[in-house]
Amino acid sequence: MVAGSATYPGAGVLCTGAALRTRPGLVRYAGTAAEGVRAAWPEAIVTAGRPSDAGRVQAWVVGPGMGTDDAAREVLAEVLATDVPVLVDADALTLLAREPGLVRGRGAPTVLTPHDREFERFGAPVGPDRVGAARRLAADLGAVVLLKGDATVVAEPGGRAFVNGTGTAELATAGTGDVLSGIAGALLATSATTGLPAVEAAAAAAHLHGRTGQLAAQRGPLLAGDLVRRLPEAVGRVRGLAPATLEQSGA
Repeated sequence: MVAGSATYPGAGVLCTGAALRTRPGLVRYAGTAAEGVRAAWPEAIVTAGRPSDAGRVQAWVVGPGMGTDDAAREVLAEVLATDVPVLVDADALTLLAREPGLVRGRGAPTVLTPHDREFERFGAPVGPDRVGAARRLAADLGAVVLLKGDATVVAEPGGRAFVNGTGTAELATAGTGDVLSGIAGALLATSATTGLPAVEAAAAAAHLHGRTGQLAAQRGPLLAGDLVRRLPEAVGRVRGLAPATLEQSGA
């Protein structure tokens, strides 16, 4: 995880917590909000220094709350130069829109997670055909594009696309995208051993994020942190566990 900063430490906390709750096995944090992440999630491995100092990883999440200065650009370039899947979100999308050559031609899968305004920074508005727009950007950059919205679209460069049907308007609040990035990053990491294509991992993340939002919204207006707390229950429901089983297992 490269997320959060002194200005936006919450992005690192939310992103890391969501990844941990999706159970990839181990989460390494290599951002600049180490103190806040370490306090919130002692289960994470917090590393000082550059991403290259983080140790062995199966996937990277880069961008939420990390800033858009020269140092952030260097970190993004370093992460994209690796040979593992990378999820690019938020501030990293802003940087990538300025320098799309950083992602074109990557040998490992890349997933971009823009909302409409971030999408437009790549040169064209989304327009009425959201599936077509996601497919065009995916083909242009050679990356999976997860276009966030009321109906999230996930498209791969070859043209295959998914439209997610889960979610709630309550998800349109600050920090929920950071949670989605953590979920998707965890699924991308496990795809290295399961063989799950990146586009399917991203689509599954969108579905799980929406299901979690539906659960959290049952108790009233939600905050992004509520999603992290309800993730174990949502994972159990997606896996087919009955609510009573979840209660017995302590989920």
